This record gives sequence, structure tokens and C-alpha cells, in this order.
Amino acid sequence: MSARRDEWVSLPTAWIEAGGLKKFKWASAGGHRVAALMVLMVIAHHADQDDGVAKVTYDALGDATGLSRVVISAALTLLIKRGLIRRPEGGGRSALQLVDFDRTVAGWGKLPFRGLYAGRTIPGFSAFRLRSIVELDALKIYLLFVARRNNKTNYVNITYDGIEDRTGIARERIRSALTLLAACNMVHIDHVKSTTNDYGLANAYRLVHLDPYRHMGTTGRGSEAIDFVDIFE
Repeated sequence: MSARRDEWVSLPTAWIEAGGLKKFKWASAGGHRVAALMVLMVIAHHADQDDGVAKVTYDALGDATGLSRVVISAALTLLIKRGLIRRPEGGGRSALQLVDFDRTVAGWGKLPFRGLYAGRTIPGFSAFRLRSIVELDALKIYLLFVARRNNKTNYVNITYDGIEDRTGIARERIRSALTLLAACNMVHIDHVKSTTNDYGLANAYRLVHLDPYRHMGTTGRGSEAIDFVDIFE
């Protein structure tokens, strides 16, 4: 892990907006798809913020994720096959580059970094044992939130229908995935006034460890909360 540890790093998200999360399906070796998304996050944490090149060893990937070298190898193969990372020419064995990394144009989101770690490990990943579809669903939703987060409000406002449409996750599984993310201290869920029901509430999602002092408790539940309910719907 680099001595530099920022609050967040940039993650290319055009592939997410293009429906790329739907390709991560729970099928044979479904656990490798969970591992791939975990490994992608750690590669992004190590990536140079100018060119997206990460110098990261198997040991570093294993420390952060708790995954074995065999599983990490399978995860890297899948990420390369899906066109999310590449091995840059002349970069050496430990060099990996995020595809389409360009902070000068649209198509990237803020991925929480510093707050996710305790030393070299991401404690939240301890709940991901590669054994359940809910783990894959949770990581897909987390990355969707990275892509859809509104920088002005620090929230993601999206319905279950929107999550299902953009990730391919069946509606009946979404609540369990969100519960896992909340239990892992990766996503916080606030309730705001609905714009479609005078007496109802809508969910607004916040990535934990990203702008942690900007949320409903500090901005209030007044007009600002109502304004951002309609951002994505």
C-alpha cells in the first residue's frame, strides 16, 4: 500500500453506465465474480491518479481482500477478459492499468479509499466469503452507487426499479444486499421526504467514508433533501 492514502480515488464508471454490472452473474464459479469486483476496488486504490496504472502485488491484493493467490489470479483473468483492466506494456509483472482511466472527461466516480482500511486490510470484505449471491449483489450495488453518486448532495437517489434495471439484480434480492452493505459499514441509508407521496419516505444512499460530515444530520431534512429526490428518476 502506498504511503499516500487519500479519502477517495477515481474509478472509471462508463462501463457501469453501459450496463457492465449485468455481466457479473452468479453462475458456475460465481465466487470468482465476487472476487473480481473486490480486486478491482483494490487495484483502483493503488492506481496512479494520472494514468490509472497500479503497481500492486498478489500479497497486497491478498492482504486487502483476504483472498488466496489462486482466487486472485482467477479474478484478474476475469477483469482482463471483461476489459476493465489491462497489463500495460513494459510495466512489469505487478503493473495493472484501469481501462478508460481519464479524469479530464466524464465517466468516473469517487471510490472511498482511506476509511475502508484498517492497516492493509479492508475489514468490510471479511463478510465476503464467495459463497452467496447476496455478496455479488452487494458489490454490484456498491459500484453502482459510486457511479451514480451526486457530488453536490453526497447522496445516491435511486429506486429499487432503477437498481434492478442497471445491475440485473432481481428486486426481491436488493434489500438483502443493502443490508449486507450497511452491516459492513460501506453504505448508509437515510430516509427523505418522497416527492410522489406527501406522507411517504424515500431512500437516499450514502457511501460511508466519503465526505463523512456531509449528510442529513448536518444539512437537515428541509428543502435540500426534497430537491435531490428527483435527480435520477
